[in-house]
Amino acid sequence: MGAAMWANRLRRTLVVAVVSAMLLGLVAPATAESRRATPVAVRGATWRVRHSNSAGPPHRVFRYGRVGDVQVMGDWNRDGVSSPGVVRGNRWLLRNWPSGGPPGWRFRFGRRGDVPVVGDWNGDGRTTIGVMRGNRWLLRNRLSGGPAGRDLRFGRRGDVPVVGDWNGDGRTTIGVVRGNRWLLRNSNTGGPPHHDFRFGRRGEVPVVGDWNRDGRTTIGMVRGRRWRLRNRFSGGPPHRSYGYGACGDVFVSTQSARTTPGVPPSLTSTEWTTLPTSRKVVALTFDAGANAAAARSILSTLERKRARGTFFVTGRWLARHPRLGRAIAGRYPTGNHTWSHPDLTTLADRRVRSQIVDTDRRIRSTTGTEPRPWFRFPFGARDARTIRIARCLQYGSVRWTVDTLGWKGTSGGQSVNSVVRRVLDGLRPGAIILMHVGSHPTDRSTLDADALPRIIDALRARGYGLVTLDRYG
Repeated sequence: MGAAMWANRLRRTLVVAVVSAMLLGLVAPATAESRRATPVAVRGATWRVRHSNSAGPPHRVFRYGRVGDVQVMGDWNRDGVSSPGVVRGNRWLLRNWPSGGPPGWRFRFGRRGDVPVVGDWNGDGRTTIGVMRGNRWLLRNRLSGGPAGRDLRFGRRGDVPVVGDWNGDGRTTIGVVRGNRWLLRNSNTGGPPHHDFRFGRRGEVPVVGDWNRDGRTTIGMVRGRRWRLRNRFSGGPPHRSYGYGACGDVFVSTQSARTTPGVPPSLTSTEWTTLPTSRKVVALTFDAGANAAAARSILSTLERKRARGTFFVTGRWLARHPRLGRAIAGRYPTGNHTWSHPDLTTLADRRVRSQIVDTDRRIRSTTGTEPRPWFRFPFGARDARTIRIARCLQYGSVRWTVDTLGWKGTSGGQSVNSVVRRVLDGLRPGAIILMHVGSHPTDRSTLDADALPRIIDALRARGYGLVTLDRYG
C-alpha cells in the first residue's frame, strides 16, 4: 500500500474517531460557537453552563471546587473550549475540560484578598492569570507561580475589575466598573480610559464576553437573574435580555472571572441565626449605626485578645466615621446594614434597594472592600419581599443567636454582668452574638465594649473558638 493511501486511511480514521467522540459528548469542536461567550451560574460548587445566550435549562451541570472559592473560566490549554477554574486564597486550580474532576493546573499566584482576573494578555490564544490589588494590576502570561509579567495601576480601590478584548486585536486588556460607570482601556498600561460610559444600574453584577462572535468583548449586567447584554460600548438598551440562574448565584460568562461573591447556598433559602456548623465556634458581630463611642475600645480588645469579629455598618455611620471604617474593614469582614437604619418592611421596593445599594457603594469607595454577601436587617425587621430584594442584590440575611441587650444601657436595667450572662446562657455551637459599637443615647453606657474582654475569656474557657462569617461563605 502506497504512502498516499496510508495517509488517506489515517485521515479517515481520525475523522471518524473525532466525529464519534463528538456524538458521544466527549469532545466539543472548537467552532465559533465555542468561542461565543455564554452564561454560567454557580451555586455553591455546582456550575450550570448554557451554550447559548437565551433562557432555558443548562446544557452542562457539574461540581467543581468548594463553597467560598472564586470562580473563573478560560481556555487554559488553547483547545478552543472554555473550562472552569477556582482560586482558593492565592491557590489556582484550573481544569482543562468543562466538567468535574481533578485540576490540570495547580499553582500559587498573588495574595489572599486579591481579586482574580483572567485573560489572553499577549494574544497567543491561551487564557492566563492576573489579580487586582487595590488599583494595582499584576498580570502573568504563564499558568504558574512567579513574578507578574506586567504591573500597572488603573482605577480606584473598590472598583469592580473587568477585562476583555475591547478592540478586537486578540489581546485582553483591563477595565473597571464603578457603580454603573464602565471605564475600559485598550492597553495594559496606566492612563485614561479609552471607553467611558454608563450602562445598567448600581448594584447589578457586571458580566463581559464576546456575545455575538465578532471577536470583540462587550458588556452586560445581571439584574437579579436577568442577563442584559449589549454589543456596543455605550449606554442604551440591551441587545439581548433573558433570565438564567437564580438570585444570589455567582454569575460569570464562559470568558470571565467572578466579579461578586454570590450568596452562600445556606443563605439562599433561609437566614442565618447560627453558623452552618456543629463545631464549638462563635461569631462575634458588631453593628455600627448610631455613634462610634465604643468602636476604638472594641478594636483594641479584639487586637489585644487576638480575637476576630464581623462588623455591619450603615452608610451614614461610615460617612461620619470614614477613618474608623477603614480601620475596621482593613482587619475584619464588614457587611451592609443599610444607609440610615430604617425598618425596610415599611419602604417601597425602590427605597429598599436604594438603602442597600447606596451603602454598598459607600463601603466600596471608603474602604476598598467587598461587603457582599453579608447583610443585616435593621431591628431584624424583614419579610419575604425584602429578603428577596436583598438576595437579588447578592446579599444574604444574617441574624443572631444571642442579643446581649447591651444597647439598652444601664438606664434599661442592663449591666456588664447581664451582658456576659446572656452570652453564656445562649451559648451553642455556631452561635452568632449581636453587639453594638455605639453608646446608649442618654446614659452613654458602652456595656458591650466593657463586657467584651470577659466574654472572650469566658468563651475560650468553655472551649469555643472565635470565627468570622466569611469562614462559612
